[in-house]
Amino acid sequence: MVLTMVKADVADFICPGCQARYKIVRAKSTARSHDLPLHCKVCKQPLAATDGEDILKYFLIRRPKATRLQARPL
Repeated sequence: MVLTMVKADVADFICPGCQARYKIVRAKSTARSHDLPLHCKVCKQPLAATDGEDILKYFLIRRPKATRLQARPL
């Protein structure tokens, strides 16, 4: 499989499952690739591997902030 860059710009993406932030790079493939499943590195939410003829590559740039449950006074 040979990949060629489509655009120099990079898209932002936020995981709908955990709010982790990614950068997405799009590339065109000269050969038909196997659609391997992609998942969020934080919450394992499935992510799209392709968009039309473009192959998507995700780069994790920020993990979601930890949320703490605060105890309520009785």
